[in-house]
Formats: sequence, structure tokens, C-alpha cells
Amino acid sequence: MIMKRKILSLIVVLVLIFTFVGCGNQEEVQEENQENQEELEENEEEQGEEENESQYPVKITDGYGREIEIEKPAEKIISLAPSMTETIFALGAGDRLVGVTTYCNYPEEAKEIDQVGDFEGPNLESVIEKNPDVVVALAMGDDEKSKLEDAGITVFLQDPQNLGEVFDNIKKIGTILGLQEEAESLTSNMNAKKDSIVETVSNYDSKKVFYEVWSEPLMTAGPGSILDEMINLSNGENIAYDAESLYPEYSLELLIERNPEVYLTADDGFKTVEDIKNREGYENITAIKENNIYMLHPDIVSRTGPRIIEGLEMIAQAIHPEAFQGK
Repeated sequence: MIMKRKILSLIVVLVLIFTFVGCGNQEEVQEENQENQEELEENEEEQGEEENESQYPVKITDGYGREIEIEKPAEKIISLAPSMTETIFALGAGDRLVGVTTYCNYPEEAKEIDQVGDFEGPNLESVIEKNPDVVVALAMGDDEKSKLEDAGITVFLQDPQNLGEVFDNIKKIGTILGLQEEAESLTSNMNAKKDSIVETVSNYDSKKVFYEVWSEPLMTAGPGSILDEMINLSNGENIAYDAESLYPEYSLELLIERNPEVYLTADDGFKTVEDIKNREGYENITAIKENNIYMLHPDIVSRTGPRIIEGLEMIAQAIHPEAFQGK
């Protein structure tokens, strides 16, 4: 009987030993698997970067028809346009910016970057001194462009005039930075948001709209401009549909005759809603009588970058506020 108890006790001890050893081995296996997984993910990330870089050099065409060769993803970039700056940040490459303009105020981090340009244009000495791989801008004089290119700096110029060109510009900046997937994702999300806005207002009656670009002289957004496109997408009818330029002067007589139901303008700090209401001859315009005057954020509705879809939504909400109630 005593012998049986000893044997039973020995078996229990052995079972416990194997159990603890097994647990220890299992923990070691789990730790090893975790390390292997992390190493695999690191290798995949490095492989992805290598594959991405192996696609270079690549050639892209800028907005002025110039074919530009990008030898490798840019590590140092200067933006001379707020919309370009916003795009670079939206792609997750704000840390690669080594220079911006005094007007690059979004996001907040952009204000902390060295400023190499202002209203008068870029400071070429400062730009060249920073030795960027690429300079991006909406436009640039031939002399300035030549000086930068002579210094070995690639110059990319594009000034989008419609949403399609905005998307194209974002994708090209993505190529410049080696962030094609991020650019594709960003433009896809923007396009989906655009479609959602269009769908939201599609079942409402169209309204006649006037967009004041400038007050003295009175100027508006003509056909072919991005503001005209956003008015149309918002189920509005731009009363300047037959203007002969993108941003023409517009007569008071024609404004009164076409009698817009909605009056849009940018909140530029130089005028108020009351100023517009009190203008001579405006008292009989439907938009004025019904107080359908909307001051929009100037940066959001005019900068041809990622936030332009927010601008589209602002315009759509101004034209059809009833469509967005409860949203």
C-alpha cells in the first residue's frame, strides 16, 4: 500500500514537471513566433521600399507639358504653394519639407518650416542653399526655373483648374515622393466623398448661383473654373455660365437681370454680409432679399489640394442647406 502511494506520488511529480516544462516551452515558442513575425513584417516593409525604389527613375509630365525625370523618391522637397504643402502633409511626408511660403499655414506644422517665399515670389538663394531634390509650385517664371534647374534642382509645376486635375496633381506628387499607394488612397477617398455630396443634393431643384470673386470691380467665376465646377456638382446653376474667361468682370446690370437665388463669396476680411446687402442696386436680388448670402472659408474653397472636397461640401450646403439637415 505504501509502495503504491510512493509510485502515485512519483507519477504526480513527473506530470507536474512535464506540465511546467511544457508551459515554459510554449512561452518560448510564442516569444519566438512573435519575434519571427516582427522580423517578417520588417523584411516585407524593407522589400516594399526596395521594390518601390526599383521603379525609379520615372518620368512624369507637369501641368505645362514638361516631361520631368524623377531619379528617386524625393527626401528633401520645397513647396511654393499652400495647396502643394497641404498635399505633401496629407500624404504623410510633411517631415520631408525643408521650405515653404509665408502663405503655407495649414496644417499647423507647416508654420514651423523655414519660409523661402512670399507674395513677391521665392527667395532663390535660400531655395538653392537648402539643396532640395524637388521644388513644387503652381507656376514660375522661366528665369527662376532655369536658375533652379542649373543648380541641379528638379522643378515640378502644376496649377489645377478642375477636380480631375487636382486628383492628377496629388498622384504626381505621390510619385515624386515615392508614395503612390498613399496618393491613390487619398484621391479615392476624395472621389468617394465628392460622389456622396453630389448624391445628397441630386434630388433637389437646381438654384441660380452667383460667386463673387472680387468686389471692385465685380468679378465672378466663369465656365471652366473649379468654382464653376463645384457649383454645378452642387446642383446649382452658375449665372455666369456664358462668360468668356475663367474669372471675368461681371456687370451689375447682368447680375440684377439674372437674379441669383444664392450669393456666394469668400470671407476675405474685406467685406461683410451687411456690406453686400447695402450695395446700391442689390436690394431687389432674390439672394439678398432672402438673406441667402454665404461667406466661405477662402483657403478651403480655393486651394486645389486635399481640402477642396470640403470646399465642395460648403458650397453644396450653402445652395441646398435642406439636404444636409440632420447630417
